[in-house]
Amino acid sequence: MDSLLRCFDMLRLIPKAPLAISTPEILAKLQGSGYNIDLRTVQRDLSKLSSSHLFPISSTENTKPIYWFWPAGFNRLQLPMMSSDEALTLKLVEMFLEPLLPHAIKSHMSEYFQLADSTLKVSPLACWIDKVRIISNGLNLLPPEINPVVLPVIYEALLKNCRFDAIYQGQNSTAKIYEMNPLGLVFRNNLIYLVATVGDYLIVKQFALHRFQYAKLGSNKVTIPSDFTLDGYIAEGEFDYPVTDSPQEVALQLEITGFMRKHLIETPLSQNQRITELDDDLYLLEASIQDTYQLRWWIRSFSTNIEVMEPVELRAEFAREARALNKMYR
Repeated sequence: MDSLLRCFDMLRLIPKAPLAISTPEILAKLQGSGYNIDLRTVQRDLSKLSSSHLFPISSTENTKPIYWFWPAGFNRLQLPMMSSDEALTLKLVEMFLEPLLPHAIKSHMSEYFQLADSTLKVSPLACWIDKVRIISNGLNLLPPEINPVVLPVIYEALLKNCRFDAIYQGQNSTAKIYEMNPLGLVFRNNLIYLVATVGDYLIVKQFALHRFQYAKLGSNKVTIPSDFTLDGYIAEGEFDYPVTDSPQEVALQLEITGFMRKHLIETPLSQNQRITELDDDLYLLEASIQDTYQLRWWIRSFSTNIEVMEPVELRAEFAREARALNKMYR
């Protein structure tokens, strides 16, 4: 089975004339796909395939190396079998990107995912799926349960550019009925957010999918606010939760330890970040950054490795928190 799959992959690598591929190039591509073979094996396989008259591949004569091609006038053979690299790509899509697919496409792709599984069972690339993972940079909380009736409606509304009626309960409010004007989905750690406006209002807001209690597809078309793009909305820092309605940059000054210096040299806070030495294992970091709640969560996560110096309002805020924590743990 392994040799048969290798021959299928080999035939796919051969281009139609006037293009051509050399035997060593075919070997390199097959080895890159995980096949543990040598040049002699490739030469033997190509010789058998071309002499079988089932596959009218041709080769150059009196050249070193030999080049292979399908005849220019031949309708290139479309093998029903999925190639190993295609199977691996689809398996990774199923593992890591499946939540991003519209539900109609998920249903359509299910047979391809099954075929990918079957193909990888006899492919040397199968080991790759056990060697890659994506993890979040926070505590691994269990994802909230999303209403299974609501989810396909929201995906369909986004796909068809239609509004939908919904019952939504905010974190600190009672459930209300809304006409949702959906603009996009954002996946953050184990949460999914709908970016949308409500009715004919133009203020863009975020709605956690697990807080929708009901959804029904409507007939009204989506209205997109002028100049809105999902990338632009994220770049403005809306998912970092600005402290004020109008996001503002602050001139941040932090005293940090050597541990934090190494961390922030590798992953800077901003393009204009500057770090200068103050004392033994103590450094001053200066950077311009958006004033957000995300910034505060980040500072808290490193505890005594960071001391806020400026802005003075932010320092006073952390001083109040420190006094409250001292009282709590006394």
